Amino acid sequence: MVHQVLLLILSIEIGTFHPYYASAFLIDRLVTGDWNGVGFYISVEREAIKKKLDNYHSSVSNECNEGPRLFVPKVSVFPTMHNNDRHPVYVDFGFMRSHDFDEYLKDNPNPCVSTSGLEVAVTIPLLAGKPDGPPIYALALTKFYEKSRGDIPKINFLYPYIPVDEISLRDNIALVRNGSDEMKISFNRSSHYCKSSALIVKEEFNEFLFSNFQFGLPVPDYSFCDRHSFKSKFCSNAERIKCGVQRYAPNLCQVWKSNDFGSCAATVEIKNITSGFRNFILLDDNPVNILASQRFHGNTTMALKYPCQEFN
Repeated sequence: MVHQVLLLILSIEIGTFHPYYASAFLIDRLVTGDWNGVGFYISVEREAIKKKLDNYHSSVSNECNEGPRLFVPKVSVFPTMHNNDRHPVYVDFGFMRSHDFDEYLKDNPNPCVSTSGLEVAVTIPLLAGKPDGPPIYALALTKFYEKSRGDIPKINFLYPYIPVDEISLRDNIALVRNGSDEMKISFNRSSHYCKSSALIVKEEFNEFLFSNFQFGLPVPDYSFCDRHSFKSKFCSNAERIKCGVQRYAPNLCQVWKSNDFGSCAATVEIKNITSGFRNFILLDDNPVNILASQRFHGNTTMALKYPCQEFN
C-alpha cells in the first residue's frame, strides 16, 4: 500500500470532483517542528469505530453540506494480527516542539506561552473514503496536553485538544492523569541497538505518519493567534488559508512529512488504564491488544489540503 506520491500534489487537479470541488490544493509547510516519541496500534472492535465515525459525520454535516465521509475498510488492515471484526486505533506520546515561534520568543520571552512539551494523541488510522475504497484517511480523536503548560499554539490544528492534570515521561514510563483517571504505559526498545520494525508494520507506520490525510475538527484552530500578536509563520498562515477554509470546511485535512525521520522497533505495554481513557481510545471494557509499536523521531512539516475528499 504505497501512497507517498500523494504528497507531491501541489495545487493541481486531483481525480474527478463535484464541479464545486474542481481542484484540490496542498498548502505546504504551515507548521514545522520536532517530534520524539513512541507510537503504537491498539486493536479495537470495528463496531466501536463505526459508532465514532457516525458521531463525527453528524458533527460536521449540515443542511447545505454533508461533509466528508469515512468508513472502516471492508478488507481488514493487519489481517495477520487480529480478526476481521477489529480495526486499529493509533496512540502516540512524546515531546513536540514547534519552531515557528523560536525567533520571536528569543527576543520576547513570555512565561505564559509554551511552544513545546509532552503530548499524547489518539487517532483512528487507515480509513476509507467509501466502503470499498483504499485506507488512505485518518480521523484525529484527541490530543492531550498538560494544563500547567499555559497557552499553547495548537499546531496539530485538526485535533480536538484536551488539557489534563499531568503528562510525565520518566524511566521508560509514560503517565497521563486527569482527576482520578489514569493511563500508564511502559516501553522499551527491542534491543540495545536500533532494530527496524517488521517490513509490513514499518510500511504501515510510515504510511500513516506521512501519507494519510487526517481529518478532525471542522476548521483549523488558530485561536492562539487571536490572543497573541506574534509575528510567526504559524499565525501569518491563518490569513493565508482563511478563504480556502471558509469555502471547503469541513472537507479539510492535514498531511505530515519528515525530512529527517528515524525509527526503531519497540515493545509497549499498558500497565494501567481507567474507564475515562478507555473511552478515549475506544477500548470500553475489552482487554488491551497492542498490535505493533515503534519509537521514532524527526523534523516534521505539516500541510493543509482542501478539499480533502473526492465527491462522487
